[in-house]
Amino acid sequence: MALDPALLALVKNAKNKYSRSSKSVKLKEGKTTLRLVGHPGKKFWAENGVHWIKTEKNGKPVAVTGCYDEVHQQPCDICAAIDKASKTATDDDTLSIIKEWKMKKSVLINALIRSGADASEDPQVVELTPTVFGQMLSTIEEYQASDVDILDLANGVDFVVERMGKGLDTEYRVMTAPKSKPVPAGTLEKLIDLDAYIEKEFFRGDDRKALTAIANMTGISIGPALTGPARAGLLTGPAGAVEDAVIEDVVEELDAVTKEPAVDTAAADKAAAALKTAADKVAAEKAAAVKVAVAAKTVAAAKAAAAAKAAEAATIVPEDTSAGLGKSEVDAMLAELDGLEA
Repeated sequence: MALDPALLALVKNAKNKYSRSSKSVKLKEGKTTLRLVGHPGKKFWAENGVHWIKTEKNGKPVAVTGCYDEVHQQPCDICAAIDKASKTATDDDTLSIIKEWKMKKSVLINALIRSGADASEDPQVVELTPTVFGQMLSTIEEYQASDVDILDLANGVDFVVERMGKGLDTEYRVMTAPKSKPVPAGTLEKLIDLDAYIEKEFFRGDDRKALTAIANMTGISIGPALTGPARAGLLTGPAGAVEDAVIEDVVEELDAVTKEPAVDTAAADKAAAALKTAADKVAAEKAAAVKVAVAAKTVAAAKAAAAAKAAEAATIVPEDTSAGLGKSEVDAMLAELDGLEA
C-alpha cells in the first residue's frame, strides 16, 4: 500500500533537512591547485558565518548554526546571547570558551581541485579564509588590467594556494599556476548552489539548541522559541532590540502629555522630558519600551492635582543616558508613576 500523499511530502521534506550535503573542502597543508568556476557574469562566491557552540575547551560542538547577521543581514540571536554571556562571565576558562562561540567567517566557492587527495574533475564547494579569497580577487583584478579573464572557462588560469603551519600560526600564499587546463564541458551544469548549500548545512533549526547550551553554561536567560527568519527577540533584558515604531509610539504618547489641558504645562513638560530620556535609554529593550509607553499614558491621564508629583517623577530617571536602563530602574519609575493617581 502506498504512503499517504501528505505523509510522503513530510518524508521528502524531512529527508532534505536531515540529509547532509557533501562536506565542503578545506585547503590542506602544502600546495593545492584549483580552478574557480562560476557562471559568466554572475557572482561566483558566497559569504558564510558560523557559530560553533562548545561547552568545554577543545570539546566537540553541541550545536552548529549559521550567523543570521553575516549571512542574512538580520539580527542574530546567537550573537546577542554570546555578547550577553561575555559580559556576565567571571572566570577566564568560561570567557575562553565564549570566545570560541563567536562567528567564524569564511568564503565558499565552486572549484575544480586539480591536485591532492581531494582532486576531482567535478566542481566541489571549497571553503576559503577571507584573506585567501581577498588575494584571489586581487589577482583577478591584476590580470583584468591586462585584458586577461582569469575566470574564462577555456583560457582562464588555475590558482595554487600553499598552506603553511597549523593553528594560529597558519599562513597562506596565493599564486597562479604556470600551466592551466580548460574547464571540462558540462561543468557549469554541475555547479552547487552555494546559498542553498549554506541554508541546508548551517540553518537547520539548531538555534534553540545553541541558545539553550549557552544559557545552561553561563546562566543567562533566553526567551521563547524561534519563530523563523523574521524571529522575535529571544533574549530577555537589555539585549533585545527596540523597533523604531515602538519608540515613535512612545514619543507620540509623551507629546500628548503636554497637550492635556488639565495638567500644568511646566510640570508636564518636565515629566515628558524625563520619560523621553527613558525611551532613549531603552533603545535596546522592547519590553521596557512598552512599559514606558504605558507610563506615558498614565501621565496623560493624570489630573492637575498630580502635576507636582509628575515633575518629581522626572528625578527618578538616571542622568547617565549612555547606560542601559535596568529592570530595577524601570520598575522604580513605573511604581512612582502609578502613584500619580493616588
